[in-house]
Amino acid sequence: MENKNVPSSVTPTFAMLVRRIFSLKAETDYGGTLEQVRNDVEFNSGNIWALVFAIFIASVGLNVNSTAVIIGAMLISPLMGPIVGAGFALATNDFPLLRRSLRNLLLATVVALVTSTLYFLVSPLEDAQSELLSRTHPTLYDVLIALFGGGAGAVAISRKTGKGNVMPGVAIATALMPPLCTAGFGIAQGNWDFLIGAFHLYLINALFICLATLLFIRAMGFARIRIRDSRHVTRTRVIIVLVTLGIALPSAHTAWIVVRETRFQQKARHFIADNFDFPDRVVLNVTTEYAQKASKIRVTLLGDSLPEVDRQALEKRLADYGLQGTQIEIKQPSTSQSSVDQLMQKIREGVLEDLYARTEKALSEREERILSLEKELAQLRATQVSLRAVAHELTALYPALVFLGIGQEVKANNADATSTVVFAAWKRLPSANEQTKLHAFLVQRLGIAEIRLVNTVER
Repeated sequence: MENKNVPSSVTPTFAMLVRRIFSLKAETDYGGTLEQVRNDVEFNSGNIWALVFAIFIASVGLNVNSTAVIIGAMLISPLMGPIVGAGFALATNDFPLLRRSLRNLLLATVVALVTSTLYFLVSPLEDAQSELLSRTHPTLYDVLIALFGGGAGAVAISRKTGKGNVMPGVAIATALMPPLCTAGFGIAQGNWDFLIGAFHLYLINALFICLATLLFIRAMGFARIRIRDSRHVTRTRVIIVLVTLGIALPSAHTAWIVVRETRFQQKARHFIADNFDFPDRVVLNVTTEYAQKASKIRVTLLGDSLPEVDRQALEKRLADYGLQGTQIEIKQPSTSQSSVDQLMQKIREGVLEDLYARTEKALSEREERILSLEKELAQLRATQVSLRAVAHELTALYPALVFLGIGQEVKANNADATSTVVFAAWKRLPSANEQTKLHAFLVQRLGIAEIRLVNTVER
């Protein structure tokens, strides 16, 4: 017999399962979360030094444009503690905790700015890489990332289990370290645009992580401290709203500009693809320049000159692609036969001039080498005359000496350099002490600083 009550019994069970899965209060650790937040807010010497090292690592990563190094620095940084603590304090009306959180966050921010500024002052790399540039123009999307990241962090920190799986990802996604390091780069380089843009991004991340924490802690029903002075609470809320608007509105404006520029580039690409397919011309290059009132599209064409009628037709079609007010500039390098002949003539002249210059240099070097060899030959002849007189003297001192000759040898490490060699033939070899004295005697008598003495026995 069919049981008609089965569907009605399944539906409540599924609904209960969904509620249990998505309920924020089911696995919230109220006492443990409060204790952990208060511990993470406090900064001791270990946290400060961890922050200093993390700032150095992030600065090096930004300097050499290494994403992996920057991510590692984010995982080390202890900056999330005071920010989450401030959000928790606002949610529970714990103003002493709020003061401690803001004080420690200010201390950490100053330490980070000083550390990164010192690094970039001594770093030999002064060029702004893409990792640095990407932290100077915050947009509304950075606000969303900070909100979602702060929400994930608030939920993760309040769980009874699995806290360590989410927090590293939150630290990477919200990216508190790189903007601070970029601000330090701006201070070190005297670039106020970098400083303002990067510090604005840091404030966005910190503020909206804090606000996301506030919202989710309230949603999870953490107990609030009762404040008798309701005006104090109202004043705090007004300050939060004003600060939020002051930081978020410029980001929204920047995001809107980014969206409009992206749309303009997409429309420009479609316009070029649809209207610049010519059988006898080739598009060499396309550049776009976005401006709120007068954007530009620059196209470089290779081929026959485009008639003025076709140019005007292209300008009229811009409106069909939503590109009203956009200027189109078409550049066409001249490809006429006379221009080609002139170009070839310039190439020939350049080749001939280069060949002439190379020949002149080779001849000049050869003449210098000949003069140098002639000078060495004259010196060698003079030395040989002196050597004959020296040989007579040495024969009287060393009866075993049979022959004394002189020559030049090319050095192994430099083909253009030579050294003097004296050959001595003996009936029997002199002792090492006698060879040393003979070498010193030859250096003194011949007036040559470097002499290599070669002693042989005559057979």
